[in-house]
Amino acid sequence: MTIKEFKIQYALGSLSEFAKEKLAFDRRTSKEILTILSTDKNSDVRYKVAGNSNTPKEILTKLSDDKNWYVKWNVVTNINTPPNILVNLSDKNTHIRYVIAHNSSTPPEVCNTLKDQYKHLKDLPGYLK
Repeated sequence: MTIKEFKIQYALGSLSEFAKEKLAFDRRTSKEILTILSTDKNSDVRYKVAGNSNTPKEILTKLSDDKNWYVKWNVVTNINTPPNILVNLSDKNTHIRYVIAHNSSTPPEVCNTLKDQYKHLKDLPGYLK
């Protein structure tokens, strides 16, 4: 599907939720389509955009403020999420903090903060002993 075809179908509302989720998940989907899908009303679509390694950093930054915690959770699992976003989210939901510790882009000082809460994480990337 070309970007032009996508924009027409999206504007008309003729794409099924399944089709949007499939596009959002597919790593071959263009950054332009992912950018459009990142504003979809369906949080499952936004969740999949947040986890896509092709999603631009500026879109990951916007999705880090999503109202749904599980969209944020997928933002922090994305290896391309900027470290400053990981830092900003490190004081949020317990599940999100745990996942931040698994992201190799997490700054060491954030991992140091998390080590008292999650002592069993000592062998994770970015974790300072």
